[in-house]
Amino acid sequence: MRDKFFFILIICFSVFVLADDIEFKAGVNADKIGIDDVLIFTVTFKGIQNPPQPDVSVIKDFRITQTSRSTEFRFVNGVSSYYTNFEFYLEPLKTGISTIPEVSYTHQGVTYRTSPFQIEVIEGSVGPPPAQKRRKSVFGENFFSSPFDRTRNQKIDVKLDTWVSEKDVIEGQQIIVKILLYTRSRIESINIVSNQSFPGFWQEWFPVPRSIDGKTVQKDGKAYQVYEIRKVALFPRKAGILDIPSLKFELSLADQSFSFFSSPRKFFRESPPLKIKVSDISSEARGLSVGEFNFEIHSQKSELDVNDILTLKLKIKGQGNLKTIVIPEFETNDFFKAYPAKITRKYDFRKSQLSGVLTGEIPIAFKTTGIISLPSLHFKYYSPDKNRVIQVSSRPVDITVTGTRENQESVVTLPKTEIIKKGEDIDFIKKGKISNQQWKFHQQRLFVFLLVFPFLINFLFVLKKTVLDRILLRSKLLNKTILMNNTIKGLKAVKDHGEIYVIVENYLQQKSGLGFSEITNENIETFFRKYRISDYDIAAFIHIKSKSESSRFSPQKKSNEDLKHDVESMISILRRIDKRIK
Repeated sequence: MRDKFFFILIICFSVFVLADDIEFKAGVNADKIGIDDVLIFTVTFKGIQNPPQPDVSVIKDFRITQTSRSTEFRFVNGVSSYYTNFEFYLEPLKTGISTIPEVSYTHQGVTYRTSPFQIEVIEGSVGPPPAQKRRKSVFGENFFSSPFDRTRNQKIDVKLDTWVSEKDVIEGQQIIVKILLYTRSRIESINIVSNQSFPGFWQEWFPVPRSIDGKTVQKDGKAYQVYEIRKVALFPRKAGILDIPSLKFELSLADQSFSFFSSPRKFFRESPPLKIKVSDISSEARGLSVGEFNFEIHSQKSELDVNDILTLKLKIKGQGNLKTIVIPEFETNDFFKAYPAKITRKYDFRKSQLSGVLTGEIPIAFKTTGIISLPSLHFKYYSPDKNRVIQVSSRPVDITVTGTRENQESVVTLPKTEIIKKGEDIDFIKKGKISNQQWKFHQQRLFVFLLVFPFLINFLFVLKKTVLDRILLRSKLLNKTILMNNTIKGLKAVKDHGEIYVIVENYLQQKSGLGFSEITNENIETFFRKYRISDYDIAAFIHIKSKSESSRFSPQKKSNEDLKHDVESMISILRRIDKRIK
């Protein structure tokens, strides 16, 4: 009985100790910020294994732009503690005193609450303190580095793979090639830097989607997120062993710290090359399209006047290279005349294979009346699946042609002698009103003006080209104003978050003289520091630009409020920057 009592006492004491060791608290990184700044609100769990993200829907004065989660173990006096931190990045919605209410969390029947916070929000930006010069340790490790630089030391586990639908095909057969990204790191942006040409192939690239959905797979005993970053349909144009070359990509690691002072870490990866065996197509199939197709011709009218033009609709639909298809044609005979067809092609990139529709509009003019039959047309193609040439035929089209054909060649103008013989013409002249024959148009002021006006316009145009344009081109101040106005106008017109970085990169190209591939975060920072741009404006500029680039791969579309806020912030930053750049 005494043993049971001590056992229950030990259990109760253990529960009491564990319950007492649980903590739920929150904190902010500042109590005064600007309307253009970001506030970091951190919620910390202690002693709770794998807690869910707390409910912060009570926050109304701020907009949550991003969240992150981290865990850590601490050892103090031989006792370990387990912490889970949730960081919420908040953008203020108004100036004045804004409130972050208390956040609650219930664990094992006990409700824990954080303290509320009051934040003073002012116009503009408070701006970060100047960065301190860091010292390097003699031990080879920078013990004095900022905690915002932790992402620099994270291990990069990123691989590229090349997936191909077929490795043994015939000439002209469709091949789908995908570039797959396997990653255990958080990627911010991906840009292809190598030539996207495949010698020996006709190629059709699939559009790059605005957002890419990933899935979890096992590779080499590890769990990776895999994304399809590029996709292309290839059609071999010759037989032999053809190479699918390696493609090189520039990738950027996402900044886990969300710091304005750290730029994304860039690195390169290459997809592995592959070889494709292409066999000769059979002699009977040479010159034919390769794939799977449907073929039809139809007319929207069954009855027509002999003087009208009939337009037949031809449609070839299926999987294959639509740009190499030669459509069948009608042969002109004694009953009708066929004109060249107007052809349009439209690809469908939504499926796993490249498919599309070729549409042709064939004008037909009839030479006689009656029931006229337009014969069947035959379309041949080679089917790799069935390994043979297939011929599909359209149905004959019967048209009832009515009316009387007008003979245009018989219509001639009557000679003047015939007009004189007709008395009604003379009667009309007698009864009609005769105008004043003394009025001369060339003697009017309007004639002089019309005569001089073209010369005046040409003189002003030459004056502009020879004098004004040279003065304007040499005016740096005017060109600077025009560039700034066009940039702001472009930013105000954006409809998608991913358009921001394109506009600001064009601004940087004209300001700095850098090429498109040279506009990196490091070069931007170097260029801005040359003109003594503030650290905060540099960091904020790079942050918004990088966020715009990464939005192409984000599955979640930014709200209109987020877009409006980032555009206004970028315009404000550019105005301050442009004042310093000569």
